[in-house]
Amino acid sequence: MTRPLVAALLLLAAGSAQAQAPGCTYDTCALRLRSRFWSGISVVQGRDARRVARLGLFAPHIDLLATGSDSTKAHYLAFRAKQNSGGALLLVGAVFAGVVGGLAYDQAHYNDHKGLVLGFGLASITFTIWGGAKQVSASDHLHQAIWFYNRDLGR
Repeated sequence: MTRPLVAALLLLAAGSAQAQAPGCTYDTCALRLRSRFWSGISVVQGRDARRVARLGLFAPHIDLLATGSDSTKAHYLAFRAKQNSGGALLLVGAVFAGVVGGLAYDQAHYNDHKGLVLGFGLASITFTIWGGAKQVSASDHLHQAIWFYNRDLGR
């Protein structure tokens, strides 16, 4: 009876431990965002700035945040959901903008689809603003996930 209890306690203790290597200190394992002109925004780790993930229109999978503490994981999952839905909304807005451009370019029939141009233009603006707002919220969740991850590191 005591062996299963001890095994369960060890599993619980191992599950609640951070997903960090032993000896992982703030200097060697802390995460931060780095912006570069050609490569964009990246999540980097440690003083040598080893790239962990590159951020783009859709959320990358970052194992360190996905396996972190409950707070880290909650903010990371919120980041992924908002970043991905925001990216999809931005793409829809871009498609509508392309339709607007195509309809507006057809000068021979412009007056025939003036209402379509206005409708697709408003839809494009709406989806673009909505997607941008989701991605701003996603960025905030990523910053919070990184903060919680770094807070749990040894000094």
